[in-house]
Amino acid sequence: ANPFYSSSCCAVACPANSRGADVPQGCSCNAGYSGAVSAVISSPFYTNMCSAVACPANSAGPDVPTGCTCNAGYSGVVSAITTGAFYSSTCFAVACPVNSRGASVVAGCFCNAGYSGEVSAVTSSPFYTSTCSIVACPANSAGANVPTGCSCNAGYSGVVVATNNGAFY
Repeated sequence: ANPFYSSSCCAVACPANSRGADVPQGCSCNAGYSGAVSAVISSPFYTNMCSAVACPANSAGPDVPTGCTCNAGYSGVVSAITTGAFYSSTCFAVACPVNSRGASVVAGCFCNAGYSGEVSAVTSSPFYTSTCSIVACPANSAGANVPTGCSCNAGYSGVVVATNNGAFY
């Protein structure tokens, strides 16, 4: 008994940047991609609207699936996920290092009074470089250094006070 037809209807595989059994059963965008895959009746038998998500705030890179890294002065990671914004980011501004002050490395850190140097943001741990170093006692004074205290030598009057500018005392 001839059924009077021949069948070559085959399920189409999920397209690039998506996953699932096949198009008729449903495809979902891969981690780091947003959009949807829909079945249609003309070739290639689906519309693929899965597109790579841009790197989030405080990070840089081509896109989330390819890889994003936290910007200089930020610590953390960006990971591709399949829900919500399609990424998870823990990039946070790093605190100012020892012997400096400020809101964060990104906002700007300045060496403490009696220290000389600067703090710069970088992309590798600890996410800053610091050259803040102790300023020695000035001429005609004695002591360990400016932050711990200097006294004028015998025969000299005045005081040595740690400051944040100029000679730092």
